[in-house]
Amino acid sequence: MDKKTVLLASACTLLMISCSNDSELINVAETTGLQTKAFVGEADFQIVDYAGDKCIQFKNDSVFNAMLWEMNDMSEEEINNIFSGVGFVSQWQLMQEADQEQELIVDNYEKDLSQPWPAHQIKEFKQKYDDVFMFEPYDSTDFIAHYKLKGSTYSPFVNRQGLFLIGDSVVHASVYESLEEYFGPGISLYGDDMSTSEATSTNKAEVKYTKSDGTFVKVRAMPALEDGTMWIAGKEYKKVKCELLSQRKKVLWKRHHASVHFRYQLKGSGLGFGAPAPQGGYFISHDNQVILNIVDPYGKETYNLGVFGKNDRYGNGVPMWSLSGRMEIWSDEIPESKRGTSKVDFQI
Repeated sequence: MDKKTVLLASACTLLMISCSNDSELINVAETTGLQTKAFVGEADFQIVDYAGDKCIQFKNDSVFNAMLWEMNDMSEEEINNIFSGVGFVSQWQLMQEADQEQELIVDNYEKDLSQPWPAHQIKEFKQKYDDVFMFEPYDSTDFIAHYKLKGSTYSPFVNRQGLFLIGDSVVHASVYESLEEYFGPGISLYGDDMSTSEATSTNKAEVKYTKSDGTFVKVRAMPALEDGTMWIAGKEYKKVKCELLSQRKKVLWKRHHASVHFRYQLKGSGLGFGAPAPQGGYFISHDNQVILNIVDPYGKETYNLGVFGKNDRYGNGVPMWSLSGRMEIWSDEIPESKRGTSKVDFQI
């Protein structure tokens, strides 16, 4: 991740600017290198054999829930450092390998465009990871791997089969049931520049733009609700995260460094949308505030957006959980005037 990392609302502990509904809350921090936070003891989880494969086993629900709480302000790298062990390969580790292999295929081909199209290498790459990842079905020039997991929160401790243990119970992480559920109904991203709009897009803001040198760049934001809930000051909340993506294409798509601008305004059920305090214990409201974050996901990375409350009274058309609003995305290479927009709408 780039040195200038913008912490999202759920982790904005370094800089907070009070704002009204018409102003922007901008969060910026400087990272100082990887640190590992120990939130569970060595006896609280272990690497075990299950169905012929290594997997993580948490001691009980309390340990697992404590881990999820601490993960709110930890990077995937920090979490992976905790769960890495002899013989255990997480989906996060597999994704790092897949990204590097995919990028190598692209770089080798783009060094000499007179050589044959790398169809065989692309086919072998997809076959190698098809059981654990999924691939863009509409664009033959895009073979970047994507998690089948709904949100990559669990990726550092889920094995290739998508499972882990809590006590003696086997937990299968939630996955997308179809390619269309993740990639959408086939909106073409070839050729001319394009961007999503609130009129046609829900929970997915995306823009593709052609630079002056003919290179395509693309950024995307896809929020998703996390499984389960968390408690803050006696109230129940649901977590929402967002996968941000940055890619570029000369001939084939690959991950790309860019300063991605992600702006959103969300309104939640219950006590609204906001974030847990850094040390827990109380809820900080960001309900209906405009928040701008600037990050470098380098390919794709999932960030905490925050939490939102539960309706005390639900039923008869009133959902238990609801989150609504809008979001926008662009980058330092894509003019704000070309930004992709989307409405946000989750109801459970």
